[in-house]
Amino acid sequence: MSVRTVKQAIKKFNKFLITSHINPEGDAIGSQVAMACLLRKLGKEFVMLDDSPVPNLLRFMKGTEDISKEMPHNFNFQAVIILDSPDMARIGRVSEYIKKDSVIINVDHHISNVNFGKFNWVEPDFSSVGEMIYDLFKAFKMKIDLDEAIALYAAIMTDTGSFRYSNTSSKTHCIAAELIDIGVKPYEMHSRIYETSSIQDTNLLGESLQTMKLTEDGKIAWLWVTKDMLKETKASLEGTEGIINFARSIDGVEIAVLFRETGTDERVKVSFRSKGKVDVNKLAAGFGGGGHPTASGCSVFGKFEDVEKKVLDAAKQMLK
Repeated sequence: MSVRTVKQAIKKFNKFLITSHINPEGDAIGSQVAMACLLRKLGKEFVMLDDSPVPNLLRFMKGTEDISKEMPHNFNFQAVIILDSPDMARIGRVSEYIKKDSVIINVDHHISNVNFGKFNWVEPDFSSVGEMIYDLFKAFKMKIDLDEAIALYAAIMTDTGSFRYSNTSSKTHCIAAELIDIGVKPYEMHSRIYETSSIQDTNLLGESLQTMKLTEDGKIAWLWVTKDMLKETKASLEGTEGIINFARSIDGVEIAVLFRETGTDERVKVSFRSKGKVDVNKLAAGFGGGGHPTASGCSVFGKFEDVEKKVLDAAKQMLK
């Protein structure tokens, strides 16, 4: 399906539930805020509801204060817009509010998307869902104001690694240029999102880097963030974002892996990154996860020693 199909679907309904995946990052939050702005301009009603809170570093965006963790009792939505999520499981407890016969508009750019909606607009070649929402503004011939431009820029910038990743296209740069012309300040955006870490999060980075190991051939690098580290440093889960990039940046590394203990159960969140030679989406899929060819993740149940061995064995097999 295309942007035109989603445009027609949005025209048909007046009340929407907007949501995205658990542990949201810039693209999830920015695209939700921008989508909400578009619906407001169209005279539609909406509620933004997420399983997880908005990360502190993204709360500077106007509109994030409207993202709730509780569904209003008196709001009966007619359709659900799910952004940046490859499947229903990724939206967490928000799925409890969605009935089996609910109209779902699925807007995503993950290659692993399972087309779970009634209306599925999936664009794996797009840099971000933010880029897709930009196209939706254009399809409706709606002017993009500064607040919307900031949300779209945050979405695109974070999912392209500040325009460094392979998903960055000439179109991505053209969109960014237009958003800058509207009034977005690149340095200010970068500073707010990437240069606002706490001393606790910096201490966590130091602890995690000390766990880094490489395979003998130097092609796989991995590190850990344990519950003890989080407790001792008093860092936030947000503080784990970006740690894996230090492993990927090592010369010769083709697969970077970050293991992170979560909660009280024996579940380990595993993040994968590659420089493009290896499709880590396939690696994550082997453990029930997914994402992009160069950035994917999954959750694996088991003791961390066992999880580490299973994941690294699979990564080594991929390199063969």
